[in-house]
Amino acid sequence: MKISKSDYVLGIKCPNAIWFKKYRKDIETEKNQAVLDNGTAVGELACDRFPGGVRITAKPWEEAAITQTKSAISENVPFIYEATLSTNTGEYCAVDILRNNNDGTWDIIEVKSTTSPKDYHIIDASFQRYVFTQCGIKIRNCFILTLNPEYSRHGALDIDALFAMHDVTAELQDLDTVRANVARIRAILDGPELGIAISKAKCNRFYECGYKCHCWRGVPEYSVFDAFKGRAADEIYAEYGADLHNVPVELREQQMHPGDIEAYLGNIDVINKDILRDFTKKLHWPLYFLDYESIMSAVPMFDNSRAYQQICFQFSLHVQQIPGGEPEHYEYLHNESGTDPRPRLIKKLIETIDDSGSVIVYNQGFEQGRNSEMARDFPEYAEQLNAINDRMVDLLIPFRERGLYRPCQKGSASIKQTLPAFVPEMSYANLGIHNGTEASDQFMAFMTGKQTPEESKQMMSNLHEYCGQDTMAMVRLLDVIQNALK
Repeated sequence: MKISKSDYVLGIKCPNAIWFKKYRKDIETEKNQAVLDNGTAVGELACDRFPGGVRITAKPWEEAAITQTKSAISENVPFIYEATLSTNTGEYCAVDILRNNNDGTWDIIEVKSTTSPKDYHIIDASFQRYVFTQCGIKIRNCFILTLNPEYSRHGALDIDALFAMHDVTAELQDLDTVRANVARIRAILDGPELGIAISKAKCNRFYECGYKCHCWRGVPEYSVFDAFKGRAADEIYAEYGADLHNVPVELREQQMHPGDIEAYLGNIDVINKDILRDFTKKLHWPLYFLDYESIMSAVPMFDNSRAYQQICFQFSLHVQQIPGGEPEHYEYLHNESGTDPRPRLIKKLIETIDDSGSVIVYNQGFEQGRNSEMARDFPEYAEQLNAINDRMVDLLIPFRERGLYRPCQKGSASIKQTLPAFVPEMSYANLGIHNGTEASDQFMAFMTGKQTPEESKQMMSNLHEYCGQDTMAMVRLLDVIQNALK
């Protein structure tokens, strides 16, 4: 059986998962196509940083790829893109960029669409060095090439500045370690199915496992994994299982939010008026309920933008002038494909928000972070954007601190859980867009010209409704707090 570099990383992460991958195609999860597309685009740009090379055109699992690679190596070309080799025992990999040192040695350059090397990237590179060394290629150094988070685009992409090179040679697993790991993985694959594996820490190690939905299918919707942090959750699960009804009273002291388990087991609502009063004392009228929607691209799309920077394309603003007053709605939604939405959005925001009154958001770090970035990238508006940040009040806090909490929230204070718990008539289920990820993905398709005019028209209508509901939801949740205090 062939073992690829992704097989090797998965085998290190979880022996159950590698067995599932090879033999249980019926439980295979869909891959995130957006992530795959990002990786492909970044990989192609990386090759431009090392021009003059030869590309291996056959697929890595095809014998032709090995033949093409050996030919390119014998010709002593400066770079080989997707260089592919396989050991006699079936371990194979494609190296993103194989660099010729012109002294009989080669460097491995593994391209990743992240902004820094991750632990599993080192494991990946270790396997690549092992395969090529076993095939008689002398590898001198191994590098991880990532996007440079400090690079800010100005005009055409600067390919050299876009990337950052990280020498990871000293961090790699040695050849004997890789050999032993390969033998262990092969022994697993030669054996029977291992069953399921459940661990909050291990199932999310490196990345969330694609087979989690299979292994965790018997875990209650609200369980020890929701109520306790990683190591504690795993220890309690090992002893008592996932059901919170089985957790001894003395262990409940370790829960992340005191009282959550008791509320769940007793089906009891939690109210702490001191927390609610402390929150409402921070409010100054008029109130501005603000929410942003954003897109995020691996490669900077606009001037004054960086890799994976959140670019705001829409805001919704409900304004309540006096307590109990009818909220007025204002918004901005960018409608020009391929152009930077931020300048017009910033101007509209500043025109709409006066210089007094609290700006209410849900999860302050997001909106405040976007304002800080826009102030940095558009310094002519820095004073006004920073002033808005100074007036921000986070509506998440009274719910996160359990000023109000209902068991149906299942340990979460996110607005998607809090809103149906306290305002059940407001639902996202019937909207054309249900969450921020959908909003971002659809608007990115519009910005990159991947929608028909009809699709774009429908999307714009859906975005108006979705983002408007986010800020109206905050208005209603504040009403819930004020009514609770009455």
